[in-house]
Amino acid sequence: MKLVINMQREKDYLKLTTVLFRTMQHVESVIKKDIQSYQLNTSEFGTLELLYHRGAQPMQSIASRLLMANSSMTYVIDKLEAKDMIQRRQDESDKRVIMVELTKAGHDFFEGIFKHHIEALSSMYGHLTQEELLLLIQTLKKVGYRAKELQGEKS
Repeated sequence: MKLVINMQREKDYLKLTTVLFRTMQHVESVIKKDIQSYQLNTSEFGTLELLYHRGAQPMQSIASRLLMANSSMTYVIDKLEAKDMIQRRQDESDKRVIMVELTKAGHDFFEGIFKHHIEALSSMYGHLTQEELLLLIQTLKKVGYRAKELQGEKS
């Protein structure tokens, strides 16, 4: 009987992996379509969202949180600065640190699109109960943390 349970569990591992990948592809597609409707790419949107919710941030911190290389982050910052959505300034306490913050135009722009973005997310996740939503968040975090641990393991 134990062999049957293990075989079923192995099949469930494979099915879960397939479901996760397919789900992520569909979720990513919906989110990218929504973000592109604001004439932004996902890196620009992520940068604006981070600055909108957390205020001025060191450029290196933004790159780290968005999982981007510093050189790519510089390109994104340059593009947003050209659109007058963000500005750079030296940190007053450490002149080596470049702080990035929203301009008034960037803040107003993001505030205007954020409600629409939440509506797009709601159309995807709104059919879940609050309990399902919280359980899904908790479960995916648990899987993600374990996967991160395994990345550090030597083969």
